[in-house]
Amino acid sequence: MEREYTLRSGKLAFTVSAGGDRCRWEAEGTPMQASENADFWRAYLDDGYEREMTVRSSAQSGKATLNGDTLTVEYEKLVTDGGKKFDVSLTITVKACVSTRAGFSFSASVRGCAGVRVNELQLPFVDLFKACDDVRENDVFYHVNGLGWTINDPWERIKKTCHTEYISSDNHVIWNAMRYPGDAAMSWFGLSTGGKFLYMGRHDKDLKICVLAAGVSPRGGEKRLIITIAHFPFAKGGETVRTSECFVALCDGGWENGSDIYGAYARANWYTPPAVPEWVKNITGWQRIILRHQFGEKIFEYKDLPRIYDEGAKCGLNMLMVFGWWKGRFDNGYPVYEPDEGLGGAEELKKAIKAVQKKGGYVALYTNGQLIDVNTDYYRTVGKDVCRIDIDGNDYRDHYRFGNDGFTLRAFGYKSFVTACPANDEWQRMLLEHERIKFEYGCDSAFFDQIGGAAPLPCFNEKHLHGARADECEKWRVQAFKNMFAACPEGKAIGTEMVNDMVLSYVHYIHGIQIGAVYVPGCFPEMFMRTFPEVIQTDRFVHDAKPDTDASLANAFVHGFRLDVSPWRGRAHIGELPDLAQKIRALLSLKEKYRRFFYEGAYVYDRPASLPACVKNGCFVSGSDRIYTLWNDSQSEQTFELCGSRVTLAPQETCVFEA
Repeated sequence: MEREYTLRSGKLAFTVSAGGDRCRWEAEGTPMQASENADFWRAYLDDGYEREMTVRSSAQSGKATLNGDTLTVEYEKLVTDGGKKFDVSLTITVKACVSTRAGFSFSASVRGCAGVRVNELQLPFVDLFKACDDVRENDVFYHVNGLGWTINDPWERIKKTCHTEYISSDNHVIWNAMRYPGDAAMSWFGLSTGGKFLYMGRHDKDLKICVLAAGVSPRGGEKRLIITIAHFPFAKGGETVRTSECFVALCDGGWENGSDIYGAYARANWYTPPAVPEWVKNITGWQRIILRHQFGEKIFEYKDLPRIYDEGAKCGLNMLMVFGWWKGRFDNGYPVYEPDEGLGGAEELKKAIKAVQKKGGYVALYTNGQLIDVNTDYYRTVGKDVCRIDIDGNDYRDHYRFGNDGFTLRAFGYKSFVTACPANDEWQRMLLEHERIKFEYGCDSAFFDQIGGAAPLPCFNEKHLHGARADECEKWRVQAFKNMFAACPEGKAIGTEMVNDMVLSYVHYIHGIQIGAVYVPGCFPEMFMRTFPEVIQTDRFVHDAKPDTDASLANAFVHGFRLDVSPWRGRAHIGELPDLAQKIRALLSLKEKYRRFFYEGAYVYDRPASLPACVKNGCFVSGSDRIYTLWNDSQSEQTFELCGSRVTLAPQETCVFEA
């Protein structure tokens, strides 16, 4: 029988054959078992015509060596599923880690060859027939879809909800995949199974683009569950590229172990909570309004801002988030921002902002952090060289369909944008210029839309600062935030849209949009909030008196999110929706009663075991005191014990419990 090499770390064991084609995963005292013919890595090659030639570790011939706690597997050639052979060399390195949470680190070095590019490497690739529970239905997958997401029985649930029907090769694997940074606010996830947590995280100070994915067997296939992280080296002939380091661990207990591992890594390497102005800590929420809309209609003028603020203040909202304040109108003319004479001109804008501030309110002015309108002189002269280029050498394009009451724009579209690559000096300069312009008008905060957690689009324009490394654009995104944060005047604030942990050290608040900030069944924002509890962020989509508005408000209340209120998506102020205004007033009045917890205290994760599954909760501390926020997210009354007291909640009721 062929020789094998085994690494052990804690209860977890990883075995590879001497030829690097077979592997096993085992965990002491559990039924963990790898799938038949399991891979422990996969690669995808691109010859310019066949774009994704699959290469499986189980079909390769390599050489494995074990030296102490380090396992190395070297391949001099790679063979695709179609039988094509390429002189691509690949070295996989696996190290057993000795720490309080034992596990393995995985990394790779790949060297391309003439005629083919190594676009992607999936590593580690944990391919299981069974995890740590004999009953697969008991497993729960914790995915970083937004702030967090739970998938009960992922073996079947992913199969039912993630099949693309024909767009992808679902006859091989059905994938649930999240891009980081973008869809995913963090780069870790894992499986709760048999009283343990199987953690996988990408630990990369260079913050390269990656995809975190869970996959299952196709319809009718044998049971299997794959957890992997995809890297994008884009290694051409003569290039040697190293992937980021990823970590796999098996811990006794729940998902909190994953939060501890990743949170400790982030704090040790790149995350420091920023100093936040007191007024930002005391934001209750804002009205998000549009002065001149995408299709050109003037909805409000600058002089209306104090009146609009007053309507929000009646409900307890103390901020305005102002969109469409420039001459080009909302989602037009980017990246040029000049006050609109038709809205009152520059001096009227300054006057209106001062009037809101005199009333005790705050104003944030919007600019977009990445979009360039292709119908501008800027694009034609400069932007065409600034924007990101896709794998075919074309601009990435984004199209919006905002319209009024007609169908010309609604049905056929309107605006076309390209996406600026932050890895060039021009866009770094432009973002600083936008910050300067906004503060010039006296606002309290410069807000940069999209760029906080926008989709990570690999850029193939090698003239940019990232050169041939298309996956490294994002570290210049972080640099842009560092620059803007450093240039922010004392007492002012920088805000952005979407949570992205890599920029958290350089923003004062987040305009939420991902799952978790937006309530949907299955969302689990605690996954992010326990890891980065200091972050100030809003909810999203409180646009109207929608059927799900009550759930959105309850979710925001329980987790301490500030409110993003945008009636008719910025076309109205809150005074025009009295029923919604009453609900917001009641919620913010309750938060005001417990101000020292919600605004002056701190969020901590504390889930009492006595709570029914349908009761969502948060916990906030102030000194030695704490409160629990409770929400009965069900249609039946719930009664339970909490801290020695008996609590009864009506269907959909929220309350504060003083511990």
